Formats: sequence, C-alpha cells, structure tokens
Amino acid sequence: MAKLTITDAARVTGVSRVPLHRYIKAGKLSRTPDGLIDTAELLRIGLVLQPDTLQQPVTVQRPATPPATPPVTAVTPTLERLIEVLQRELDDARAREQAARDRETMLLQMLQQVQQQNQRLLDMPRSAPAPSEPAPLGRSPADTTAPTRVVAPAGTPFPTRGAARQRILALLREYPEGLTGAELRVLLGAEKSLTDTCAGMFKDGLLRRVGRGRYVVA
Repeated sequence: MAKLTITDAARVTGVSRVPLHRYIKAGKLSRTPDGLIDTAELLRIGLVLQPDTLQQPVTVQRPATPPATPPVTAVTPTLERLIEVLQRELDDARAREQAARDRETMLLQMLQQVQQQNQRLLDMPRSAPAPSEPAPLGRSPADTTAPTRVVAPAGTPFPTRGAARQRILALLREYPEGLTGAELRVLLGAEKSLTDTCAGMFKDGLLRRVGRGRYVVA
C-alpha cells in the first residue's frame, strides 16, 4: 500500500480535501507520523480508489525542516537594553512615590501644628486681652495715627492687610526653610489664597524668595 499526501489522497479517491480533513479531525481517518495517509486507511473508511489515478506517480510530501532557532546571543543586547529602560522607569516611579509620601507626611505635621495652635488659643482665658499687633515695618511705634490692629484667633475671618502681613512674618520666622503661599494659608487658617499677599510683601522688600513660590523673611 502507498502512502499519500492529502492532495494525492483526494485525487485518487475523487473527493475534495475538505471531507478528508473532517475524517481526520473526527478520528475516522488516521495519518502516519510523517503526516501521510495510507491507501489502506482510505479503503477502510469506504472510499473507492480511482483505477486511472493509481498509475500516476504519487508525490510524497516530506515535512519541511523547521527553521533553525536564532542564537540567543543575537537578542540578548536588545533584552538587556529593554530591562535597563524598565528598571530606570521603575526607579523613577518609586522616587516619585517616596517624594509624595514625604510631602504628605510634612503636610500632616503642619496640620497637626495648626490644630495644636488652635487648641491653645481656645484654651486661653476669655478675659485675657488680645495681644496687640506690632507696629508695621517702616512706621515708628510712636506714630499714633495708624490704627492699632490685633491678631485674630484662628477660625475667624482673616484680618486686614497689615495684620495679615504681621501674621505671615511671625509664622515665617518659625520656618527658616521657608513656606509657600498654600502652606501659609493652611497654617494660618486663611479662607483665601495668600499668593498675592506674599507677592506684594516680596515687592515691598519684606519677604525673599528661596524657591518657586517659597518665601522667607527678608
């Protein structure tokens, strides 16, 4: 018995290759380890061989030789570069995450300080007079024409311009590394942004910039 390819088996039996593939998939027709079909298998499932085709030469299809596996050394440099890029991105992401955690810790500490200051103000005796505001910079303490301002306790509307500047200066003296306008707003309990106030104080020579949006006492 000869061994035929799917194409030759379809030719000698007079059927298309589609039914043969179906028989193979259903297990009715078996193939040899090299992918060929024995003519005995065709007869076993009831197919009839065409006499005029049996005399024609049958081409036996050999399985193609699989391509050689490329050497590992050819792709190793590319993989190494990819690993380096991914490692750098991972390190940068970890650094950003750590910076965010440090920032969050600092803000929490600032918030706790504000809460402690507010609690101390609430615990003060109600009969005690409110501390008077120091004389504004550039004006003599003997100048009685300027109205006396007092520092409002936390939780009340933010004071007028002169008192606001004095509170900002007093707070910045406690933070020699400087604070931003947003941090000043949190610590002082202001309802509005203090960015413009800090910019004006910088223009008047009361504050000095030590970074982007960060100020210290001049």
